Amino acid sequence: MDIYIHLLAVVPSLVLGAVNLSLKKGTSLHKRVGKIWAVLMLITAVSSLFITPTGSFTWLHLFSILVIVCVPVGVFSIRKGNIKRHIHCMLGAYIGTVISAYFAVVTPGRFLNGVFY
Repeated sequence: MDIYIHLLAVVPSLVLGAVNLSLKKGTSLHKRVGKIWAVLMLITAVSSLFITPTGSFTWLHLFSILVIVCVPVGVFSIRKGNIKRHIHCMLGAYIGTVISAYFAVVTPGRFLNGVFY
């Protein structure tokens, strides 16, 4: 069940993240999409902590920690006017999610690997 919650959050977060990166920054649309994206990213990260195909945590769970830290720091940063930190945090969380999604698909024994191969 945890993997389905994870997938229901990660798929739209990957799409919304790409959309938000292409939007003009600071607009109301960018902010609305960003809020939805941030919530989805946190759901993605927290739900991934319950997915342990080997029976324990793997190196991929480090990306979950990255997201759990970076997303709130990024939100706090933009509210305090620190645009540079906001960009670094949000971009880092998004790129980390893309990388972990790639490895979740190509790593033998993982659920998505079985779906795609």
